[in-house]
Amino acid sequence: MIGAIRRTLRHKIPEPIRLRVALARRRLGDEAFGKSRLIVRKSNPSADLASWTKVLSVTQTIHRGDHWEGKLANLRLAAERLNDAIIMPGNIFSFWALVGAPATANGFQIGRSIRNDALGADVGGGLCQLSGLAYELGLRSGMDVAERHAHSRDLYTEATRLTPLGLDATVVWGYKDLRLKNNLRFPISFAFEVGPDRVAGTALSPTPFQSAGLESLRTDETHRCLVQTFRTGPAGARALISADIYLLPART
Repeated sequence: MIGAIRRTLRHKIPEPIRLRVALARRRLGDEAFGKSRLIVRKSNPSADLASWTKVLSVTQTIHRGDHWEGKLANLRLAAERLNDAIIMPGNIFSFWALVGAPATANGFQIGRSIRNDALGADVGGGLCQLSGLAYELGLRSGMDVAERHAHSRDLYTEATRLTPLGLDATVVWGYKDLRLKNNLRFPISFAFEVGPDRVAGTALSPTPFQSAGLESLRTDETHRCLVQTFRTGPAGARALISADIYLLPART
């Protein structure tokens, strides 16, 4: 009851004010936690990465549809800003800390997006496919999840799905970020390549290592489904990473 009242009151506050409050809370939290632990781009990362090993790669299809050109431009711009960022041991990869605000002043265009549990269009639309890809790379690399948000509704069929359920990571500027902590003994870097019909992500490291396996178990109910994602490490240990509930379209 109290939660419903809070949500009602919150929605009565204009969005620009809500966003400023959310960003202020995020900055205060980062400063208290230690903002220096969020990764920053090195001055000449390419020279460092030239000898690194490509540990694993993941590729996803980019479906053409409404606002496809804008989404493609957004993915390419964000990929440029994520590429070559080195995540040192103990440091945290933050999607928004590297990509920046999804605004036209920051170079982003209108692309297809999910907003209020519905497909639509927004400036910076389409970036969730890249954050989901980064999430999968982080899981397979053995990184810890510091922050990740699943979508609340499954709006796709298996034929149109971009990211597997349970491996999605929605990002909303000011409110929801993807953050992965490097708990390993060596640095990691992600590299993304965006083509007209696909996006590929690669994890690199100066120390070769065996990637982890991922398994998702789906349980369907009438109007929702539960997706449990497990990770199996090189030594064979299996751990539950997430248990996400997605609302399903009404059956006809």
